[in-house]
Amino acid sequence: MDWLPAHVLPKWLLLVGVIAALNGVQNTLKPRFSHKVYASKEGVHQATPLAARLFGLWNLTSAMVRVYAAYNMSERGAYVLCLGTFVIACFHFVSELLYFGTLAAAVGSISPILVASSSIVAMVRQYSYYVGK
Repeated sequence: MDWLPAHVLPKWLLLVGVIAALNGVQNTLKPRFSHKVYASKEGVHQATPLAARLFGLWNLTSAMVRVYAAYNMSERGAYVLCLGTFVIACFHFVSELLYFGTLAAAVGSISPILVASSSIVAMVRQYSYYVGK
């Protein structure tokens, strides 16, 4: 499979990029999927159809950055932008969970936090390997 990146981190970025793209299309076309993520502790669905479509477009945008970075890991700009997508996602989901209360602690809302936070750790730790100082 010559089209796959050679190392684990770029393969991970490709995987989460593809998943983000699929999720983006899904949320743009069928906004009800956002209800699985954005349900408050009281079980109230917080995502309007407009918010779900915006969430979908965010996912498509972050997917493009992540897939590009997966194939261009030595480009500082691509690497930093990709890392930034995870920082923004982590901040968003953690703040919605802990501060705004629009997320319940459930699989649909915890999994993006785990993906984003573990990706941040991996990208920060491996920065010098891919980009240098």
